[in-house]
Order: sequence, then C-alpha cells, then structure tokens
Amino acid sequence: MSMQHLIRFIPAIALALISAGAAHAQGVRILGRSEPERGGGFILQWPGSGFEAKFTGKRLTATIDDYGDNWLNVEIDGVASKLDLQEGPTNYTLFNGTAGEHTIRITRRTGAPSGPTRVLDIRSDGPIAPTAMPERRMLVIGDSITSGYGVEGADQFCTYTHATQNADLAYPALAAKDFGADLHSISIDGYGLIRNYAGDDATMDKASWKMLPGGTSLWPGSVYQPQVIVINLGTSDFSAGDPGDRFDAAYIGMLRKLRAAYAEAKIFAVFGPMLSGDAYVAARASVFGATETIRKDGDLRVSFIEFSPPQSARRFGCDWHPGLDAHRAMATRLEAAVQKELGWAMEATELDGRPVPEGNPVVVWTGQATAQSNGDPSPFSLSGSLQ
Repeated sequence: MSMQHLIRFIPAIALALISAGAAHAQGVRILGRSEPERGGGFILQWPGSGFEAKFTGKRLTATIDDYGDNWLNVEIDGVASKLDLQEGPTNYTLFNGTAGEHTIRITRRTGAPSGPTRVLDIRSDGPIAPTAMPERRMLVIGDSITSGYGVEGADQFCTYTHATQNADLAYPALAAKDFGADLHSISIDGYGLIRNYAGDDATMDKASWKMLPGGTSLWPGSVYQPQVIVINLGTSDFSAGDPGDRFDAAYIGMLRKLRAAYAEAKIFAVFGPMLSGDAYVAARASVFGATETIRKDGDLRVSFIEFSPPQSARRFGCDWHPGLDAHRAMATRLEAAVQKELGWAMEATELDGRPVPEGNPVVVWTGQATAQSNGDPSPFSLSGSLQ
C-alpha cells in the first residue's frame, strides 16, 4: 500500500481542538505534531510523536489502530520498552503493576513512511492528567538522518528494519532531552527540500508545513512557537547530483518563511553527515551560501552548523546512516551551539555519566475515536561515507 491511502483530514475542527487542548485538558499531553479526529482521539505519524501523562492506579490501557508497521517506545517511570503494533484496532496494556502515581511516555520509534498511528482511547483505573509543558521548545526539520533511521543497526552493512529505527535516539531527541525541551521532529525518510531520494511525493518545502505527512491540513504556527529551529535537508536533493540554483533559492525561501512564522527563534542550518565527494562539496556550499545570504540581509539569528561525527565503533547504523555514536556526537555539537546562542543550561540529572533533564516533553488531548488508514514503509537507503 502507498502513503496516498492516508487519512481523513478535518482542518477547521483540528485547529479548534488543538487550540483548546493547548490551554487545558484532563487527559494526556501530546508530544510532537498530531491531527485530532472527529469524535475524539488523535493521529500520530511524525517520528517521536506520542503522548505523556501522569496517572494514579495500577493499570493503563489504550486502543490503538495501525497497519502493523509501527513500533512505539513505552516508558513507565523511566523504564523503557518497545511495542510492535499489530494490524487494526487493538487493545494494549501499557502498564499493569503496583498501584500508585506513575508517569507514562509513549513515542513513535518509526518514521513517517510507516504510516499513521491512531490513538483511539486511553484508559486507567484511576485519574489521568497531562504532564507539565516545558518552557523550552525545539522544531527540527529533516530526513532519515533526523528520524533515527537505522540508528540501532550494528553497522553500515545491515539492512533497515522497523526494529532498527528509533527516533528517541536520534540527535534531535537527545538534545531536547538534555535541555528538558519539547520537540517537534518534522522529518520524512528519503525526502529532500525540493527533490526526494525516490518517488514524486510532495517534498519537505511543502510537507514540513502540514499537520501530518502527505495530508491537506496545514499546521497552525501560532499553536507552537519554538525558540530553536534546526533544518537538516539536502542529502536526498544532492544524492542524484547537484540540483543547482533551484535548491539554493528554495533553501533561502524556507529560511525566510520560517522567520516570518517564528520571529524570535534561533535558526540553525545544519549540514551532514551522509554525503561524500562532489555531492558533499556542492551541498555544503549551497546550505552555507543560503545561510550567508540571509545573514547579509540582516537576520543574524540564522547560523550554519556542520556535523562531522568521529570515528568510533557505532558511528554507522543500517544503510550507512548515522549510528548511536554519530547521533550522540551530532547532539553534542548542536547543544554547544544552542548553549552559546541562547544560553540554555543542561539539566542536572545524570544518565550514563552525562547531564540530562528530569522532565520530558506539548499540546494536551483527551478523548476517544474511530478510525482507519495507512501507508507502507519506503525506507531511505543511501550508500556512502560520513565526512
């Protein structure tokens, strides 16, 4: 099946429900960008999207509708596990244990090409309340690098499976966690700014402004105002050769459009780390040149960052994508830039010897629903070497 099967989109009700949910609710807090459904419930498709809540009781269940292509991360009181979703509406026991107050965090491990996930209802034997929304907010726009494609693979020679993708271990999620920030990861495997690695689906210059990939509903920018924006696009655009001035113009256009929507945000134009050779040189020049054009126009809140992961045992994941070590290195590089430009301090709790936040990350939702729809995976696979 193709991603064109997609979803019923309801722009007017969606905007009303998101705006209302952002103000207050008696349910869960939505993580990332989602689409509300008529009659209740919500649809997730962006990597790392999900929900978070506190509940008092000993049991929490949810009805989730999926085509069976997605995997979720399920974190209860800081203890994480993964859930391979089944095809069709299915009841899942997310927690069944000691009575008391618990915190649950559910996120999509898998990327947008794996199709939508519909959360139809969430139930507990006690009260459920949304967690607090962080003051810090990040928006990251990218491709399979940003979505954590193949990050858990053993090396560059393994072939992608859904089990090897984990958006929570990609550099945006790592940096957001370290800063205690909320994250919108708007990334699609294999997509470019103006030219995708394969296929003729809408490119990220259009898809990044949607509620869900491939949909018709536009995301209302006023709902979510990030202080940090990261763009990591160009790998797919240059994988088949230099697209020329059209890419440069589109990149400058995206920077200007982002500035118009988010007047106060710090924007980082990121390059790397998958291209090599002539493609590397050309893509870097284009991204850097677009950044310099915007800065010469007077917008000094736009900066260029180059990712150059170190040589290490887990530098690569599947299909030559960044592995665990590369994503950690990219997160550290991004964190240094954010600390320098915005003065954000890292949270104090220790994890694996590194400072990370105690809290987790945004919009709030409660309800139940009916649903149906989907798309098949079409993972991004690009041979090459990191620079």
